Amino acid sequence: MKRLYVALMGLIGRLESALCYAGLLLCSFMVFAQVINRYILHYEIMWIGDLTLYIFVPMMILSISLTTREGGHTSVDVFMDIAFQNRPRARKVYNIGVDVMVLGILLYIFPMALKLFQHAINFAEYGTLVRWFNTSWIRESVLVMVVLSILHTMHRIGTRIAGLRAVPGAAGQGGAQ
Repeated sequence: MKRLYVALMGLIGRLESALCYAGLLLCSFMVFAQVINRYILHYEIMWIGDLTLYIFVPMMILSISLTTREGGHTSVDVFMDIAFQNRPRARKVYNIGVDVMVLGILLYIFPMALKLFQHAINFAEYGTLVRWFNTSWIRESVLVMVVLSILHTMHRIGTRIAGLRAVPGAAGQGGAQ
């Protein structure tokens, strides 16, 4: 069961990374093509700007969950280096406390993201230049980001709690802090 869980978390992480990287590359390529079209070929393709926006926004929203997975949002290293110098167990407990607060904020945001998702499902919005293109999925991506961020935060809390046993100074290893 543990092996399946680890494989699932790895798959989710690879999918997130691939989507974010592909979205960033695609947006960069499309903006570059738009600049070439506009200033060198003197031929502007209006919908490329809209399509770039429609790809960029959800990919950047999804990158929030990727950053949450990597622990990038909750890092204040200067404070931690000063306060927890030579105290690895206290540092781990502090990190767990920060993650629990992050989880609380995400759980607070979840109903709002769910309401936004339901509104996007019930009331479709269409593009400005490409009238038939449904852009509701941009708002729907917020719920996906919140759910993935909750999943990553819970995973990080669990692995940090499990890692407390491996820290020098933990109970049963000869030193108490």
